[in-house]
Amino acid sequence: MTPTIKDIAARAGVSYATVSRALNGKYGVSQATRDKVMALAEEMGYSPNAIAQGLVNRATKTVGLVIPDITSPFFPRVALGVEDTMMDAGFSVFLCNTNWDLEREKNALSQLARKQVDGILLSTIAGHAEEVEKQISNILPLVYLSSYPEGTEKSYVRLDNIKGADMAVSHLLSRGRRRIAFIGSSQEPHSLEDRLVGYRKALNRAGMTPSEDLIVLGEFQEQSGYMLIRELFERGIVPDGVFAENDLIAMGVVQGILDSGYRVPDDISVIGFDDIPITAHREIQLSTIHQPKYRIGQYAAQIMLHQVNQEPDERVIERKTLQPELIVRRSS
Repeated sequence: MTPTIKDIAARAGVSYATVSRALNGKYGVSQATRDKVMALAEEMGYSPNAIAQGLVNRATKTVGLVIPDITSPFFPRVALGVEDTMMDAGFSVFLCNTNWDLEREKNALSQLARKQVDGILLSTIAGHAEEVEKQISNILPLVYLSSYPEGTEKSYVRLDNIKGADMAVSHLLSRGRRRIAFIGSSQEPHSLEDRLVGYRKALNRAGMTPSEDLIVLGEFQEQSGYMLIRELFERGIVPDGVFAENDLIAMGVVQGILDSGYRVPDDISVIGFDDIPITAHREIQLSTIHQPKYRIGQYAAQIMLHQVNQEPDERVIERKTLQPELIVRRSS
């Protein structure tokens, strides 16, 4: 059975309050009593309850991390960057998965606030800040990572999605592709908007007008990419290049192309976005745009540590934009 403050007090022959003051380094306890209490706590294997301490100290040494898809290969590296950084600082991380559901995201924020976490890191699917930020007190630190909503005045860490999409489409153009499709998802509106801007920017710079028939949206899943490219073929639309909004979609697109009797990259070149680990495998070799996933989590956690150590009216808004990298492989 885990020992409590009461157990230590009984062994030491002092009051509960004295044990509490001794363990927390408070005044009003002699050095001899403090040494005795600390020695007994170590001997008995006493471990303080972080939540109980938080009720007194108003700090639980915990933060919440809210992501939209725990099954996606993208988010584990982001989460690891957060966890490593927070654990090095003595914090624990509560992970919440929203499954691309805005109501679940709102509920996760409310639940974490009730658990008295010291801050929340959020990869949101909300389009506007009001949709999510009203769920928690403005006093509670909130840092967005990977995505952020319009109208927010909070800190965030993001990738330059416009530049990344521009790089992807420019690469396909450099391979002589002129009928380039965009296959994406509406589940994360901010990244979709930015990547569409980059897609159109690259085509416009090449003197081409993007065709709306070549822009199709589904979900952030491999099966969605497969179904969408097959639907294009069924409508008589055969692009010679595809820019997929993420790597899972891109892998589905590749399979859909092959199952339809076309060749990759001979007939249709494909490029994804994110650079998840499987894309480098010998049998896949997907060209993609690399996101520094671990560093996104790491930088967001560093900003969080700055904010939990500051008073609410002293917090500095920090916004960091990381740069993408073009990774060329066999698919293009």
